[in-house]
Amino acid sequence: MSEHGSHELDAKRHTPPGGSEPDTSLTAVVGVVFAILLFIIVVLLQAYFYRQEAKEQVEKVVAVAPEELAQSRAEQQEALATYRWVDANRGVVTIPIERAMGLLVREGGRSPWPQVQPPPVPAPAAAKPATPPAGKKK
Repeated sequence: MSEHGSHELDAKRHTPPGGSEPDTSLTAVVGVVFAILLFIIVVLLQAYFYRQEAKEQVEKVVAVAPEELAQSRAEQQEALATYRWVDANRGVVTIPIERAMGLLVREGGRSPWPQVQPPPVPAPAAAKPATPPAGKKK
């Protein structure tokens, strides 16, 4: 082969099929644009996920009262709205809260029962007067 023929083969090997070199700046811009779009899509999907998760949390946990809580509330409402014996030997009963409030209003806000006072706080021990050290006179 001649020198001229081998040079043509080298040129054919390095030249892409389109006949020209790719535009690297355009490739870089397209890559950056797609990277930015991918980042935005990931952030939006994450925000959507967290919003849906919060919505499910509210629907399944917050909005639905657990069975134990509903039962406890029913028991408390029953205790507030019924008559019952607390201590039959001493004659202590409970009355419905509405009735108790009506009686309290009728009495002008004064309770017929004695107020419970906290126990008195003992007074602190009297402090001894300071005596001057033995060797010093006034």
